[in-house]
Amino acid sequence: MAAAALLRRMRTRGIDMLAPRCARSIATPSNPFLEGQSRTVIETMSYDGLRPRVEAHSPVGFTISARRVFGPVCILPHCFMQWKVMRKEDISPESLVIFPLLYPKLEILIIGLGDRISRLDPRVKERLLSEGISVEAMDTPNACATYNYIASEHRKVAAALIPVTRAK
Repeated sequence: MAAAALLRRMRTRGIDMLAPRCARSIATPSNPFLEGQSRTVIETMSYDGLRPRVEAHSPVGFTISARRVFGPVCILPHCFMQWKVMRKEDISPESLVIFPLLYPKLEILIIGLGDRISRLDPRVKERLLSEGISVEAMDTPNACATYNYIASEHRKVAAALIPVTRAK
């Protein structure tokens, strides 16, 4: 229910930087508004208070709570979705616009930048800090571990992760 409300708010603001893929996509060619596209159904991960957990990462994607996700991913408090960002340079305030819209408000956003730690665009940090969200950018393996640890403490945390480019 909350995920559906969030998607409505995103659509009214013209936001298309995220490709929600929490569960499955249903093709709807009979709807002229969605012609050539697919409609996505977002399902919450758990009703017992458990949060998505990053179990593995690889150059092709992530395993999150026993589900395989290919490519970059945004992990929200009770669901996850694919993220239309392919490399660190694609991260902009617009690509992270979903995070300030979440309720209850996030405390921290963990950003995984792939193989190496590098500087994040200062506009990104400024935008999120102005919304009261702390930002930590690091390499993806450390971002996965940090997200899992903070989420296990039941804090209001989310992650935006880009896969590593090579397997270790």
